[in-house]
Formats: sequence, structure tokens, C-alpha cells
Amino acid sequence: KSLMTKGLANQHADIDAAAGMAQAQFMGLIEERRGLRAIDATIALHRLAGAVLQRYTLAKARRAALDYEDLIAKSVYLLGGQELAAWVMFKLDRGIDHILVDEAQDTSPEQWQIVKSLAAEFFSDAGARSEVRTLFVVGDEKQSIYSFQGADLAQFDAMGRAFADMARAAGLNWQRIPLDLSFRTVSPVLAAVDAVFADRSRTPGLTAAADIVRHGVHRMGHGGLVEVWPTEVADDAPNVDAWTPLEEEAARAPAERLAERIAATIRGWLDNGEMLASEGRPVTAGDILILVRKRRPFAGPMVAALKALKIDVAGADRLRLSDQIAVEDLLSLGDFLTLPEDDLSLAEVLKSPLIGLDDDDLMALAVGRKGMLWKSLIDHADDNTRFRSAADTLKRWRSRADFVPPFEFFASILDREGGRAKLLARLGPEAADPIDEFLNLALSYDDAAPPSLTGFLAYLREADREVKRDMEHGRNEVRVMTVHGAKGLEAPIVFLPDTCSTATGGPVATLFELDCLALPDGADGKPFVWSVKGTSGHAAINAAKQKRTLRETEERNRLLYVAMTRARDRLYIAGFEGKNGQSAGCWYELISTALGDQLKDAEGHAGAKVRRIAEPQAAHPKPRDSSQKQGAAASAPPPWFSRPAPREVALSVPLAPSRLEAYAPDETGEPLVEQPSRRRAADEEPPAPPPAAQSTDHRFLRGTLTHALLQHLPTLAPESWAKAASGYLAARGEALSPAARKSIAAETLAILQSAQFAPLFGPRSRAEVPIVALIANPKRKGPPLKLIGQLDRLVDLGDEVLIVDYKTNRPPPTKVEQVAAAYLFQLAAYRLALREIYAGRVIKTALLWTDGPRIMPIPDALLDEYTERVWDLDVSYLDASGGHS
Repeated sequence: KSLMTKGLANQHADIDAAAGMAQAQFMGLIEERRGLRAIDATIALHRLAGAVLQRYTLAKARRAALDYEDLIAKSVYLLGGQELAAWVMFKLDRGIDHILVDEAQDTSPEQWQIVKSLAAEFFSDAGARSEVRTLFVVGDEKQSIYSFQGADLAQFDAMGRAFADMARAAGLNWQRIPLDLSFRTVSPVLAAVDAVFADRSRTPGLTAAADIVRHGVHRMGHGGLVEVWPTEVADDAPNVDAWTPLEEEAARAPAERLAERIAATIRGWLDNGEMLASEGRPVTAGDILILVRKRRPFAGPMVAALKALKIDVAGADRLRLSDQIAVEDLLSLGDFLTLPEDDLSLAEVLKSPLIGLDDDDLMALAVGRKGMLWKSLIDHADDNTRFRSAADTLKRWRSRADFVPPFEFFASILDREGGRAKLLARLGPEAADPIDEFLNLALSYDDAAPPSLTGFLAYLREADREVKRDMEHGRNEVRVMTVHGAKGLEAPIVFLPDTCSTATGGPVATLFELDCLALPDGADGKPFVWSVKGTSGHAAINAAKQKRTLRETEERNRLLYVAMTRARDRLYIAGFEGKNGQSAGCWYELISTALGDQLKDAEGHAGAKVRRIAEPQAAHPKPRDSSQKQGAAASAPPPWFSRPAPREVALSVPLAPSRLEAYAPDETGEPLVEQPSRRRAADEEPPAPPPAAQSTDHRFLRGTLTHALLQHLPTLAPESWAKAASGYLAARGEALSPAARKSIAAETLAILQSAQFAPLFGPRSRAEVPIVALIANPKRKGPPLKLIGQLDRLVDLGDEVLIVDYKTNRPPPTKVEQVAAAYLFQLAAYRLALREIYAGRVIKTALLWTDGPRIMPIPDALLDEYTERVWDLDVSYLDASGGHS
């Protein structure tokens, strides 16, 4: 603050002035250096982020994928700011008469642009339409707690005023209806809420206009209370003699002690029949909601304390999959099956509920063994039935693990073999969600990658996956969840135990928006700076930090409002302090200070001293809804509850007519697809019959090119056929030799230039005609036959319709009797489909052999025989309700 003492400065005023000037210049240089360092870091971050975003954008483009932000941006673009918007809005305007925006306080500015674009027509042509058009926006700015998802409280208020101005300008009715009347909460709790937020200097940010909040009470005469407990403070570790270290006891964390106190209180209520006065019934576990600002460090000890006292608890609202014992057991099983030498994984599997051996069994197998634990288990299989059962089960699973996709493998173990029931019996119902999520991940892995057990285990471990649990349930369990997760929920009794800290629990934010900078015209977003080491103290960064701190404080106040208003009847405020005590401005301080003298000393559970605001029950107790009341005695399940679900109508996969032969029974009576020597994997296509055993290499490419030429050349002038064919084959037939390409061209031109085949390519013919048919089976009841295919050529001959199928076999058969059965099945199916379309007309079929060329009509009698055989095909392989995928 001063460079010279007062006396010395008086003696050398010139030196003091020069030193002060140098100091100011030096501090300016330091400020500039800090700013330049922040700019360098921010530019580097921009470059890094740009590279990442570019790769991410290219990856989405390759997959033709859009993420959620893309959907919002595309919608904004589609509805405004480009030439197509007027047409889009014109089309939408004819179909939209009412717009409802729910939870509007959590709407981002980009989402508001969509709403504003859709609603603009409501105000611009108010007199042009006679229909009533409404814009209904529902939101409570006091509950705007999702800024991390883009919610902007100021935007909510600004849009409300903007819509009101638009309505007045158009001469329309606009109403702003305050939602001050609470149908949920009793008077003592609402009075406490009003008191906490009465002084806006202490609790800013509840509303954009800084209005004083006053709630109306609908539940008049219902009893309730607000109770404030003393906080749990951190204890110093006891001093222990250094020579007796085994006597040392670790200090118990305040969070653990508070969790045990809450659990003991709830246990006392349940055991003593504590009454919920407003409903005239005892308190149940399902009446209780425990809310925390962040999951750590309190949610885990709270759930553990409830379980220790055998209180039903739904667990945390989010759980990390890799921390769940049920998932760990399944992963250990996978590790053993992929590597039988992994003794630890096998030991975990044997002790898990999936096998069920105990410590004595494991000791008998492991101690003194020679070699692997797996070998020891097999060697001791005859010692007792438990070992035999374990060995046989693991052998059976090993035989399937390498040949069955992960989802099918684990689903069979969990559901068909009872593994799920065993895990739930030992670990409790909270293990159901991790198991379901485990199977969901297995299914998504099977869809996205070549299914393998090793690959799935690596996929599952490569990311720290979380499961979000549905806590809006009717089960009679205590719920432990974050305030963010509880938004929209309620409970008769709410505990707020995490009230002594203001820390967010997340990583420290180092990106700050700058108000002192402006982006170029037309640029979106806001300028920001990356505050790295050595930049703190810069005036612009300090101002940005203060602005962010204020925004966080305001949102933390709104979060407190949401937390307090979840309670219907009782609100319990507790807290656990860190080593440095309470944080300034924490919830516990705000509530205790605001309620002040209103809190009266009272005696809580087990004689504990508490402070309380309470009102007795004056109105007659009234259950909310006896059919949905939390904790109400379960009524007898309906009759359908114990009956098996009816079998759904069997669905079938459409069949390609060219593949029908694969489902025809042979001399053994078994279809080709089901013969052990030819059995396919579940996801493999039925085998396509080859054109002929004598076909040359590239027969499929040859056929594809020939079909394409016969499809497109007839649409051109005949004099250009040769040149077009040559150019097409050069571009698409590079894999073929020049001689082969020349052969295809000559073969195709010979067909098109022959007078014999001219009627096939006339104006009353069509090429490559797709068909989809659903044909009822006249021989038996059951699902219809679904066909999907494409006709090479369809010719309208007046009273007759001709189906022509091209075949490129080399050499072609000379007699009808030599035609492959696959071709006859194909034509029989085509004829069945066209009989449905061209009712009353004769359907003829023929094969056009391109090697020759030669057309071969197929006799009706022969096709009739194959038509009968079509109905005998074993297509149960494709039934969705059957045993195959």
C-alpha cells in the first residue's frame, strides 16, 4: 500500500512520487500480463475445442446422426432466418391452433425462439381466422433450477412481457395468472417458506422482478410442523498412546452420525405408530423423502443407515453401475468364462447368488489345490451335490458363451435359469434397476458391434455408466434423492440434511463469460475467457467471477425453495458441518435466521433437543386418495395378476421369393435352415441359391449389371444403346475383365435388338417392379405369408399378365424339368402375389435366359405343384413368437 514511511516520504517527496508512478505502471503491466496469459490460454482452448468439435461433427455426418442440440438448432433454422421459413410457417399455421409450453421456467433461449416463431402467426393474423387460438405458458420462475441445461430466468420474464405486448398490439386478450395458492403444503411449512424469502437482500434471485413471495393456503386446518435440529459437528480424532496403535479409533464423520440419527427417528416412528395427523393414519416409509443438494457425501451413508435398521429404502436416485454388486457378479462371471484361469473371478462367481457356495465350500476347493481353482472344482465335483451342480452349471454356460450374443446369453441366465431371482433374494429389490440397465447395455452393444463376450466386457468397463432410477413410485419405501431429481414430486414428510455447505460438489469452473467484450456482428454466443493459473486478480476476470457467484447464489436460493415446498405436512431441517464449520449463506443459516424467534424449544426423538414451529390438526383428517395413498395396505391383486399373459398374434418376417427353397422340407422332413449341418447364426440371412454350380467368378456382379442394362437401356434411343452399355460397364464393371464386359454388352444388346423379345420391352411393360404381399394360407389357420420382392419385368398383355425373370446361368438348362427348384418357388410366389393384384386375369410366368438368349415359359401345372409346396414351407423360423431371432 505504501512504498515509503511517512517521514521518509515527506523528506523525499519527489522519490515517493516517482515510486508511486512506477508502482502504478508496474501493476498495469502485471494486469496486462495476466490478461495476455488468459487470452493465450483461451485461444489454445478454442483451437483444441474446434478440433474436437470438427471431429464430432464429421462423425455425426458419417452416421447421418443428430444430437439434441442439433434438433433445436435445425428447428430454429427451419422456422426462421431463411427463405424456406415462410413456406414452413404457412404449412404449420394451418395445423396449429393451440400451443402449451409446460415447465416454461426451464426453457432455454433457443427453445424460446421456436415457441416465438410458432406463436407469431397467432398475433399477426388475429382477425383473419374465426377459430379460437390460444397460447398457454405454464411455469414458476421460483423453480428455475436447471441453468446447466440452458434455462434462463431472465428470458422467462422477458418472453412473458413480449407475448403480452404482442397480444395487446393485436387487440387480443392476455392474462397473467399468479399461482400463489398452494394445494400441496400446510400452513406452517408455507409460512416458513415465506419467512425465508421475505428479505430479498438475503435470498436474491427467487423472481426476476424481485417480488415478495406470499403463499395462499388451501389446506386450512391441517396440522403440520417445521423442525430445526442442531447440526452435527466434526469431532477431533481422540489422542491415543503411540505405543498402543490398535486401540486407535477413527473419528466418525458428521454425515454418518446425522444419517444414523435420521434413520433412528424414522425407525421410532414406524415402531411406535407415529400418526400423520392430516390423514389420520400411521406414518409409513413411503411417506418420507430425504433430499440432498448433492449425492456425496450424504446419500450413501443415509441409505446404509436405513438398511441397517431394516427400513425399506428405494436407494439413491442415481447409481453408478460399476459399483453395484449384482453387476460386479455378472462381470466376474464373464471374466471367468472368457478366461477360466482367472481364479479370483471364479471364486467371486462361486460365492455369488448365481452359484451360492459359502466360505467353507470355497476353502475346501481352494486350500491346498494343485493348479487352477476351476480344475479343483471339477476334481471335487463328486464330493457333494453342490460342487457337482456348480461344475455342471459353469460347464453349460462355458459351452454357450462363445456362440451366443451377450444379451441373449445373460438374459437366459438371469430370466430363464432364475439368476435374477437369486440376485434379488440376496441383494434386495434395489438390484433390479442395475440388472435391467446391464441387459439394456448388452442389447445396445449387440446392435452396434459384432457380438462377443470379451468385447462386451471391455465396452462395459470403458465408461463410468450411471443409472437414473424412477423415484415417482407407489412402493412403500423411503426415497433418498437430490433436490433436482425431486422437482415435481412431493411427500408428507421431507428431511433436508445437506444444508451447511454452499459447495456445488462439481469441478471448479474456470470458464467465465465477459461483459466487457462484444462478439462481431452476426456471431452467436457470448465471449468467454479461460482463467488459468496466473490470471486470477485481473479486473475483468474478477468481475466475471463475481457475476457467476451471484448467479449461483440465486439458483441455490431457488433450489432451497423447491426443496422446502416438496413437503406436504412436515419439514425437518438438519445439517452436518465440516472442519471449518458452516459456510456463509448456507441453507441452515438462512432458515435459522429467518425463522428466529418463531422456533420454540422442543423435545424430539429419544429426548433430543430441537426447535420447532407446529400447528395442531383442526380439520377432520382426510386421506388424499385411498387407492393411491403412500403406505396404504395393499389390496388383493386382480385375477389377471396371477394368470399368464395371453399369447400375442405371431408376427413374421417378410420372405424374399428367391429364398423360399431354404424353408422347404427335404427327404428328412426338416427344412434346410434347420438342418444341423446347415444351421445358421440367429442374425444370418437364409442362403441364396446360386444361379448354377457351373457359374463363373463374379456371377453376381454379372447378373447385377445385366439386370441394370435391361432396365435402363429400353428407356433410351436404340441407336445409343451400344455406347451407353459400354460406358456403364466401364464405370460399374471394373472388377470384370474387358472380355467379360464385352460379353455382357453383346448379350444384352442381342436381347433388346431381337424382334422375338420386343413385346417384353414395349410401352405396356415395366422394369424392376417392387411388390409386397400378405397372402392368407388357404390350407391352415395361422399368420399369413408375407412376401417382399422385385419383379425383373412385368408385361401387360391385355387378358394376361406376364412375369419375366432374368437368369444369367451359364450354360442355361434346356428343359423345364432342369430348372432349379428355387426359381420355381420364386415364380410361384410372384404368381400368388399378382393374383391378389390382378384378380380375374391370367398370370403367366417365364424365365429369360440371357445366355443364348432364350425365353422359357413355365407350364401352369408345374407352378401349381410348387404353389402347393409354398403352403407347406416351414416359416416358423421367422415367427417373432417362435424360438428363433
